[in-house]
Amino acid sequence: MGRPFEDLTKKTEFNLGSVFKVYYGDEGDGSSQQIDLKPLRNNYTRTSTTLSAVPLIRGLSDSITKNDLVLYIVIEKKIFYIGPLNTNNLPFDSSSHIYDKEIMGEEVWGNVPGNMTKESHPYGVKYPLENVNKVYKSQNPKLENLGYSTQFESSKYTDTTLEGRHGNSIRLGSYGVVGDYAFPNIKIHNELLDGIESIDSGSCISMLSVGSIRDNFQNDDFLLSIDKQNPQSSFRLNNGNDGDDNSFYYDYSVKNFSDATFEQNANQESHQILITSDRITFDARNPQFGDFTVSSNHNINFGARQNFTLNNAGYSVINSNNIYLGKEAKKKSEPMVLGEELRKILSDMAKVLKNAHALVQGVPIPLVDKAGAPLNVAVNLPYVDNNERSITDIVTELEARTESNQDNETIYDNDGPNFLSHHHYIEKNARSENEG
Repeated sequence: MGRPFEDLTKKTEFNLGSVFKVYYGDEGDGSSQQIDLKPLRNNYTRTSTTLSAVPLIRGLSDSITKNDLVLYIVIEKKIFYIGPLNTNNLPFDSSSHIYDKEIMGEEVWGNVPGNMTKESHPYGVKYPLENVNKVYKSQNPKLENLGYSTQFESSKYTDTTLEGRHGNSIRLGSYGVVGDYAFPNIKIHNELLDGIESIDSGSCISMLSVGSIRDNFQNDDFLLSIDKQNPQSSFRLNNGNDGDDNSFYYDYSVKNFSDATFEQNANQESHQILITSDRITFDARNPQFGDFTVSSNHNINFGARQNFTLNNAGYSVINSNNIYLGKEAKKKSEPMVLGEELRKILSDMAKVLKNAHALVQGVPIPLVDKAGAPLNVAVNLPYVDNNERSITDIVTELEARTESNQDNETIYDNDGPNFLSHHHYIEKNARSENEG
Protein backbone atom coordinates (compact mmCIF):
# COMPACT_ATOMS: atom_id res chain seq x y z
CA MET A 1 0.00 0.00 0.00
CA GLY A 2 2.86 2.42 0.73
CA ARG A 3 4.87 2.01 -2.45
CA PRO A 4 2.85 4.51 -4.58
CA PHE A 5 3.62 7.19 -1.98
CA GLU A 6 7.35 6.59 -1.63
CA ASP A 7 8.21 9.49 -3.97
CA LEU A 8 6.09 11.86 -1.90
CA THR A 9 8.31 11.35 1.13
CA LYS A 10 11.61 12.10 -0.57
CA LYS A 11 13.72 14.49 1.49
CA THR A 12 14.27 17.98 0.13
CA GLU A 13 16.91 19.62 2.29
CA PHE A 14 18.06 23.17 2.84
CA ASN A 15 21.73 23.94 2.55
CA LEU A 16 23.86 26.81 3.85
CA GLY A 17 25.25 29.33 1.39
CA SER A 18 26.98 32.69 1.31
CA VAL A 19 25.73 35.47 -0.96
CA PHE A 20 28.32 36.31 -3.61
CA LYS A 21 26.39 38.83 -5.72
CA VAL A 22 22.98 40.52 -5.65
CA TYR A 23 20.93 41.89 -8.54
CA TYR A 24 18.72 45.00 -8.65
CA GLY A 25 16.82 43.88 -11.70
CA ASP A 26 17.75 46.83 -13.91
CA GLU A 27 21.16 45.62 -15.02
CA GLY A 28 19.99 43.28 -17.76
CA ASP A 29 21.90 40.26 -16.43
CA GLY A 30 19.59 39.25 -13.59
CA SER A 31 16.10 39.71 -12.19
CA SER A 32 15.08 41.61 -9.06
CA GLN A 33 16.08 39.89 -5.77
CA GLN A 34 18.09 37.26 -7.66
CA ILE A 35 21.42 36.33 -6.07
CA ASP A 36 24.53 34.36 -6.85
CA LEU A 37 25.59 32.28 -3.89
CA LYS A 38 28.44 29.96 -3.03
CA PRO A 39 27.66 26.82 -1.05
CA LEU A 40 29.50 26.40 2.24
CA ARG A 41 31.29 23.18 3.23
CA ASN A 42 31.17 21.71 6.69
CA ASN A 43 34.17 23.82 7.64
CA TYR A 44 32.28 26.89 6.31
CA THR A 45 34.67 27.44 3.42
CA ARG A 46 33.20 28.52 0.14
CA THR A 47 33.23 26.16 -2.78
CA SER A 48 34.29 27.40 -6.18
CA THR A 49 30.80 26.69 -7.46
CA THR A 50 28.49 29.66 -7.96
CA LEU A 51 24.74 29.04 -7.98
CA SER A 52 22.04 31.41 -9.15
CA ALA A 53 18.95 31.52 -6.91
CA VAL A 54 15.66 33.40 -6.56
CA PRO A 55 13.48 33.96 -3.45
CA LEU A 56 11.51 30.92 -2.30
CA ILE A 57 8.40 32.92 -1.41
CA ARG A 58 6.82 34.64 -4.42
CA GLY A 59 5.57 37.86 -2.87
CA LEU A 60 8.01 38.41 0.00
CA SER A 61 11.71 39.17 -0.37
CA ASP A 62 13.95 40.41 2.42
CA SER A 63 16.74 42.94 1.93
CA ILE A 64 19.94 41.12 1.10
CA THR A 65 23.56 42.02 0.41
CA LYS A 66 26.87 40.37 -0.38
CA ASN A 67 28.20 37.97 2.30
CA ASP A 68 24.85 37.45 3.99
CA LEU A 69 24.10 33.86 4.92
CA VAL A 70 21.11 32.18 3.27
CA LEU A 71 19.49 28.78 3.16
CA TYR A 72 18.99 27.43 -0.34
CA ILE A 73 17.11 24.46 -1.70
CA VAL A 74 17.07 22.69 -5.08
CA ILE A 75 13.64 21.79 -6.41
CA GLU A 76 13.51 20.12 -9.82
CA LYS A 77 16.84 21.65 -10.90
CA LYS A 78 15.76 25.16 -9.85
CA ILE A 79 17.42 26.87 -6.89
CA PHE A 80 15.50 28.91 -4.31
CA TYR A 81 16.70 30.72 -1.20
CA ILE A 82 15.34 32.17 2.02
CA GLY A 83 17.19 34.70 4.09
CA PRO A 84 19.28 36.44 5.01
CA LEU A 85 19.63 34.57 8.29
CA ASN A 86 19.03 36.68 11.39
CA THR A 87 22.58 36.23 12.64
CA ASN A 88 22.76 39.25 14.94
CA ASN A 89 19.05 39.91 15.62
CA LEU A 90 19.55 43.41 14.22
CA PRO A 91 17.66 44.81 11.23
CA PHE A 92 20.69 46.55 9.72
CA ASP A 93 23.28 43.84 10.36
CA SER A 94 22.69 40.23 9.32
CA SER A 95 26.32 39.64 8.47
CA SER A 96 27.75 36.16 8.61
CA HIS A 97 28.69 35.18 12.15
CA ILE A 98 31.08 32.59 10.75
CA TYR A 99 32.87 34.94 8.38
CA ASP A 100 36.62 34.78 8.23
CA LYS A 101 38.53 36.37 5.39
CA GLU A 102 41.07 33.56 5.29
CA ILE A 103 38.37 30.88 5.13
CA MET A 104 36.28 32.83 2.64
CA GLY A 105 39.31 33.56 0.57
CA GLU A 106 38.75 37.27 0.02
CA GLU A 107 39.53 40.61 1.57
CA VAL A 108 36.51 42.78 2.43
CA TRP A 109 37.01 46.35 3.54
CA GLY A 110 33.87 47.05 5.48
CA ASN A 111 32.63 49.49 8.04
CA VAL A 112 32.84 47.89 11.44
CA PRO A 113 30.25 48.24 14.19
CA GLY A 114 31.30 48.07 17.83
CA ASN A 115 34.42 46.01 18.48
CA MET A 116 34.29 44.03 15.23
CA THR A 117 37.31 43.98 12.99
CA LYS A 118 37.51 44.10 9.24
CA GLU A 119 38.62 40.49 9.35
CA SER A 120 35.40 39.40 11.08
CA HIS A 121 32.88 41.65 9.33
CA PRO A 122 32.17 41.00 5.67
CA TYR A 123 30.15 43.99 4.50
CA GLY A 124 31.50 46.39 1.92
CA VAL A 125 32.91 49.82 2.74
CA LYS A 126 29.87 51.69 1.39
CA TYR A 127 27.31 49.55 3.20
CA PRO A 128 25.29 51.85 5.53
CA LEU A 129 25.81 50.35 8.96
CA GLU A 130 23.36 52.53 10.86
CA ASN A 131 22.76 51.60 14.47
CA VAL A 132 19.17 50.44 14.03
CA ASN A 133 17.57 48.30 16.71
CA LYS A 134 14.74 45.88 16.21
CA VAL A 135 11.30 47.25 16.92
CA TYR A 136 10.38 46.13 20.37
CA LYS A 137 7.14 45.94 22.28
CA SER A 138 7.39 47.98 25.43
CA GLN A 139 5.22 47.21 28.43
CA ASN A 140 2.29 49.59 28.58
CA PRO A 141 0.54 49.64 31.97
CA LYS A 142 -2.22 51.95 30.68
CA LEU A 143 -3.30 49.49 28.00
CA GLU A 144 -2.31 46.05 29.21
CA ASN A 145 -4.87 44.63 31.55
CA LEU A 146 -2.56 41.95 32.90
CA GLY A 147 -0.46 43.83 35.41
CA TYR A 148 3.20 43.12 36.21
CA SER A 149 2.69 39.78 37.86
CA THR A 150 3.10 36.09 37.18
CA GLN A 151 -0.05 36.41 35.14
CA PHE A 152 1.67 38.92 32.86
CA GLU A 153 4.82 36.84 32.55
CA SER A 154 2.91 33.75 31.55
CA SER A 155 0.57 35.58 29.17
CA LYS A 156 2.74 38.14 27.39
CA TYR A 157 3.32 37.74 23.66
CA THR A 158 5.29 39.38 20.89
CA ASP A 159 3.83 41.01 17.79
CA THR A 160 4.24 40.20 14.12
CA THR A 161 6.74 42.63 12.63
CA LEU A 162 8.14 43.33 9.18
CA GLU A 163 11.37 45.31 9.37
CA GLY A 164 13.67 46.81 6.79
CA ARG A 165 17.37 47.37 7.35
CA HIS A 166 17.28 51.09 7.98
CA GLY A 167 14.56 51.98 10.46
CA ASN A 168 11.37 51.22 8.50
CA SER A 169 8.90 48.77 9.96
CA ILE A 170 5.34 47.45 10.06
CA ARG A 171 3.93 46.05 13.28
CA LEU A 172 0.83 43.87 13.44
CA GLY A 173 0.19 43.75 17.15
CA SER A 174 -2.23 44.36 19.96
CA TYR A 175 -2.59 45.82 23.43
CA GLY A 176 -4.98 44.93 26.15
CA VAL A 177 -7.29 42.00 26.67
CA VAL A 178 -10.98 42.13 27.57
CA GLY A 179 -12.43 38.67 28.02
CA ASP A 180 -11.36 36.77 24.94
CA TYR A 181 -10.79 39.92 22.90
CA ALA A 182 -7.39 41.48 22.26
CA PHE A 183 -7.34 45.01 20.87
CA PRO A 184 -5.36 44.96 17.59
CA ASN A 185 -3.15 47.70 16.19
CA ILE A 186 -1.09 48.31 13.07
CA LYS A 187 1.84 50.72 13.22
CA ILE A 188 3.86 51.69 10.15
CA HIS A 189 7.02 53.70 10.71
CA ASN A 190 9.70 55.16 8.48
CA GLU A 191 12.93 56.20 10.25
CA LEU A 192 12.78 54.44 13.56
CA LEU A 193 16.41 54.14 14.55
CA ASP A 194 16.25 53.24 18.23
CA GLY A 195 13.51 50.62 18.06
CA ILE A 196 11.06 52.84 19.95
CA GLU A 197 7.88 53.63 18.03
CA SER A 198 7.52 57.40 18.14
CA ILE A 199 5.19 59.89 16.52
CA ASP A 200 7.89 62.56 16.63
CA SER A 201 10.42 60.92 14.27
CA GLY A 202 10.16 60.20 10.56
CA SER A 203 6.69 59.27 9.33
CA CYS A 204 4.04 57.21 11.06
CA ILE A 205 0.69 55.64 10.17
CA SER A 206 -1.04 54.03 13.13
CA MET A 207 -4.34 52.16 13.33
CA LEU A 208 -5.41 51.85 16.94
CA SER A 209 -8.31 50.14 18.68
CA VAL A 210 -7.73 50.88 22.36
CA GLY A 211 -6.28 53.80 24.27
CA SER A 212 -5.70 57.38 23.24
CA ILE A 213 -2.90 58.43 20.91
CA ARG A 214 -0.94 59.53 23.96
CA ASP A 215 -1.52 56.18 25.66
CA ASN A 216 -0.36 54.15 22.66
CA PHE A 217 2.89 56.07 22.33
CA GLN A 218 3.31 56.80 26.04
CA ASN A 219 3.64 60.49 25.24
CA ASP A 220 1.55 62.57 27.62
CA ASP A 221 2.78 65.79 25.96
CA PHE A 222 1.56 64.96 22.46
CA LEU A 223 -0.16 67.91 20.76
CA LEU A 224 -1.20 68.53 17.20
CA SER A 225 0.94 71.10 15.43
CA ILE A 226 -1.68 73.86 15.56
CA ASP A 227 -2.05 73.37 19.33
CA LYS A 228 1.66 73.33 20.15
CA GLN A 229 2.24 77.08 20.25
CA ASN A 230 -0.55 77.83 22.72
CA PRO A 231 -3.11 75.14 23.59
CA GLN A 232 -5.45 77.86 24.88
CA SER A 233 -5.18 79.98 21.74
CA SER A 234 -8.35 81.05 19.97
CA PHE A 235 -6.89 79.39 16.88
CA ARG A 236 -6.54 75.90 18.35
CA LEU A 237 -8.08 73.04 16.44
CA ASN A 238 -11.88 72.68 16.67
CA ASN A 239 -12.27 76.07 18.34
CA GLY A 240 -15.68 77.29 17.24
CA ASN A 241 -17.48 73.95 17.48
CA ASP A 242 -20.32 73.65 19.95
CA GLY A 243 -20.05 72.35 23.49
CA ASP A 244 -17.44 69.71 24.23
CA ASP A 245 -16.33 69.63 20.58
CA ASN A 246 -14.54 72.99 20.76
CA SER A 247 -11.08 71.44 21.19
CA PHE A 248 -9.37 68.34 19.85
CA TYR A 249 -10.33 65.23 21.81
CA TYR A 250 -6.91 63.96 22.88
CA ASP A 251 -8.40 61.43 25.30
CA TYR A 252 -10.48 59.55 22.73
CA SER A 253 -10.31 55.96 23.95
CA VAL A 254 -12.26 52.95 25.13
CA LYS A 255 -13.86 54.13 28.35
CA ASN A 256 -15.00 50.81 29.76
CA PHE A 257 -11.80 48.95 29.09
CA SER A 258 -12.48 46.39 31.81
CA ASP A 259 -16.04 45.78 30.68
CA ALA A 260 -16.23 42.60 28.62
CA THR A 261 -19.51 43.80 27.10
CA PHE A 262 -18.00 46.88 25.48
CA GLU A 263 -18.61 45.48 21.98
CA GLN A 264 -22.35 45.65 22.56
CA ASN A 265 -22.21 49.44 22.62
CA ALA A 266 -22.22 50.73 19.06
CA ASN A 267 -21.11 54.19 20.21
CA GLN A 268 -18.12 52.93 22.18
CA GLU A 269 -14.97 54.96 21.57
CA SER A 270 -12.46 52.60 20.09
CA HIS A 271 -10.84 52.71 16.64
CA GLN A 272 -8.83 55.63 15.27
CA ILE A 273 -6.11 56.28 12.67
CA LEU A 274 -3.17 58.66 13.02
CA ILE A 275 -0.97 59.85 10.15
CA THR A 276 1.95 62.10 10.96
CA SER A 277 5.01 63.28 9.04
CA ASP A 278 6.98 66.44 8.25
CA ARG A 279 4.87 66.88 5.11
CA ILE A 280 1.77 65.13 3.81
CA THR A 281 0.47 65.39 0.24
CA PHE A 282 -2.71 63.93 -1.24
CA ASP A 283 -3.20 63.97 -5.00
CA ALA A 284 -6.10 62.44 -6.93
CA ARG A 285 -4.78 62.55 -10.51
CA ASN A 286 -7.38 60.87 -12.71
CA PRO A 287 -8.71 63.65 -15.00
CA GLN A 288 -12.30 62.38 -14.92
CA PHE A 289 -12.78 60.40 -11.71
CA GLY A 290 -9.90 61.69 -9.58
CA ASP A 291 -12.08 63.07 -6.80
CA PHE A 292 -10.71 63.66 -3.31
CA THR A 293 -13.50 62.92 -0.87
CA VAL A 294 -13.67 63.52 2.88
CA SER A 295 -16.74 62.37 4.76
CA SER A 296 -17.53 62.47 8.46
CA ASN A 297 -20.43 61.35 10.62
CA HIS A 298 -19.67 64.17 13.06
CA ASN A 299 -17.37 67.18 12.53
CA ILE A 300 -14.69 67.99 9.97
CA ASN A 301 -11.98 70.27 11.38
CA PHE A 302 -8.98 71.87 9.68
CA GLY A 303 -6.26 73.84 11.43
CA ALA A 304 -3.02 75.55 10.43
CA ARG A 305 -0.35 77.44 12.36
CA GLN A 306 0.00 79.83 9.43
CA ASN A 307 -2.25 80.18 6.39
CA PHE A 308 -5.20 78.27 4.97
CA THR A 309 -5.91 78.70 1.26
CA LEU A 310 -8.34 77.14 -1.21
CA ASN A 311 -7.59 77.34 -4.92
CA ASN A 312 -9.51 75.87 -7.83
CA ALA A 313 -10.04 76.72 -11.47
CA GLY A 314 -13.76 76.02 -11.33
CA TYR A 315 -16.43 77.19 -8.90
CA SER A 316 -16.75 76.66 -5.14
CA VAL A 317 -20.01 75.75 -3.40
CA ILE A 318 -20.46 75.83 0.38
CA ASN A 319 -23.82 74.25 1.11
CA SER A 320 -24.60 74.76 4.77
CA ASN A 321 -27.49 75.70 7.03
CA ASN A 322 -25.41 78.46 8.55
CA ILE A 323 -22.09 80.06 7.68
CA TYR A 324 -20.18 82.03 10.32
CA LEU A 325 -17.07 84.10 9.56
CA GLY A 326 -15.29 84.09 12.90
CA LYS A 327 -16.25 82.27 16.08
CA GLU A 328 -18.03 85.32 17.53
CA ALA A 329 -20.29 85.42 14.47
CA LYS A 330 -22.18 82.47 15.98
CA LYS A 331 -23.88 84.99 18.25
CA LYS A 332 -25.73 86.12 15.08
CA SER A 333 -25.37 89.80 15.94
CA GLU A 334 -24.06 90.77 12.47
CA PRO A 335 -25.83 89.04 9.56
CA MET A 336 -24.32 89.11 6.08
CA VAL A 337 -25.89 91.38 3.50
CA LEU A 338 -27.79 90.07 0.49
CA GLY A 339 -26.66 92.23 -2.40
CA GLU A 340 -29.84 92.02 -4.47
CA GLU A 341 -32.05 92.77 -1.49
CA LEU A 342 -29.86 95.74 -0.62
CA ARG A 343 -30.07 96.93 -4.23
CA LYS A 344 -33.85 96.93 -4.10
CA ILE A 345 -33.90 98.96 -0.88
CA LEU A 346 -31.36 101.47 -2.17
CA SER A 347 -33.25 101.74 -5.44
CA ASP A 348 -36.48 102.50 -3.62
CA MET A 349 -34.74 105.08 -1.45
CA ALA A 350 -33.15 106.74 -4.51
CA LYS A 351 -36.53 106.92 -6.21
CA VAL A 352 -38.01 108.60 -3.14
CA LEU A 353 -35.22 111.18 -3.19
CA LYS A 354 -35.57 111.70 -6.93
CA ASN A 355 -39.25 112.36 -6.65
CA ALA A 356 -39.01 114.34 -3.43
CA HIS A 357 -40.03 118.02 -3.47
CA ALA A 358 -40.06 120.84 -1.02
CA LEU A 359 -43.11 123.03 -0.57
CA VAL A 360 -42.42 126.71 -1.06
CA GLN A 361 -45.51 128.85 -0.48
CA GLY A 362 -47.57 125.77 -1.25
CA VAL A 363 -45.76 125.09 -4.52
CA PRO A 364 -43.71 121.82 -4.83
CA ILE A 365 -40.10 122.64 -5.69
CA PRO A 366 -37.56 119.89 -6.63
CA LEU A 367 -34.78 119.26 -4.12
CA VAL A 368 -31.34 120.57 -5.17
CA ASP A 369 -27.71 119.56 -4.53
CA LYS A 370 -25.01 121.84 -3.13
CA ALA A 371 -24.54 123.44 -6.52
CA GLY A 372 -28.20 124.28 -6.72
CA ALA A 373 -28.92 121.74 -9.43
CA PRO A 374 -32.10 119.69 -9.03
CA LEU A 375 -31.42 116.20 -7.65
CA ASN A 376 -33.53 114.57 -10.32
CA VAL A 377 -31.54 116.05 -13.20
CA ALA A 378 -28.27 114.71 -14.49
CA VAL A 379 -25.65 117.49 -14.40
CA ASN A 380 -22.39 117.95 -16.22
CA LEU A 381 -20.99 121.21 -14.94
CA PRO A 382 -17.28 122.12 -14.85
CA TYR A 383 -17.40 122.95 -11.16
CA VAL A 384 -18.98 119.58 -10.24
CA ASP A 385 -16.57 116.86 -9.04
CA ASN A 386 -16.34 114.08 -11.62
CA ASN A 387 -16.98 111.56 -8.84
CA GLU A 388 -20.28 113.16 -7.97
CA ARG A 389 -23.40 111.69 -9.48
CA SER A 390 -26.89 112.97 -9.61
CA ILE A 391 -29.74 111.08 -8.03
CA THR A 392 -30.85 110.29 -11.57
CA ASP A 393 -27.54 108.53 -12.28
CA ILE A 394 -27.86 106.55 -9.08
CA VAL A 395 -31.42 105.51 -9.83
CA THR A 396 -30.36 104.39 -13.32
CA GLU A 397 -27.61 102.20 -11.89
CA LEU A 398 -29.79 100.71 -9.16
CA GLU A 399 -32.53 99.86 -11.64
CA ALA A 400 -30.34 97.57 -13.69
CA ARG A 401 -32.62 95.19 -15.57
CA THR A 402 -32.13 91.49 -15.00
CA GLU A 403 -33.30 88.28 -16.58
CA SER A 404 -32.76 84.57 -16.03
CA ASN A 405 -31.06 82.21 -18.47
CA GLN A 406 -32.01 78.59 -19.17
CA ASP A 407 -30.16 77.49 -16.02
CA ASN A 408 -32.23 79.96 -13.97
CA GLU A 409 -29.14 82.08 -13.37
CA THR A 410 -29.67 85.84 -12.97
CA ILE A 411 -28.08 87.83 -15.80
CA TYR A 412 -27.55 91.61 -15.55
CA ASP A 413 -27.87 93.35 -18.91
CA ASN A 414 -25.28 95.98 -17.95
CA ASP A 415 -23.19 93.91 -15.50
CA GLY A 416 -25.36 95.15 -12.66
CA PRO A 417 -24.53 97.69 -9.97
CA ASN A 418 -20.84 98.01 -9.22
CA PHE A 419 -21.32 97.06 -5.57
CA LEU A 420 -22.63 93.62 -6.55
CA SER A 421 -19.90 91.01 -7.06
CA HIS A 422 -19.60 89.48 -10.52
CA HIS A 423 -17.98 86.33 -9.08
CA HIS A 424 -19.31 85.50 -5.60
CA TYR A 425 -22.89 84.85 -4.49
CA ILE A 426 -24.85 83.79 -1.40
CA GLU A 427 -28.25 82.16 -0.91
CA LYS A 428 -31.53 83.96 -0.38
CA ASN A 429 -33.08 83.83 3.06
CA ALA A 430 -35.05 80.81 4.23
CA ARG A 431 -34.92 81.42 7.97
CA SER A 432 -37.48 78.76 8.77
CA GLU A 433 -35.10 76.13 7.39
CA ASN A 434 -32.13 77.25 9.49
CA GLU A 435 -31.39 75.01 12.41
CA GLY A 436 -28.18 76.50 13.79
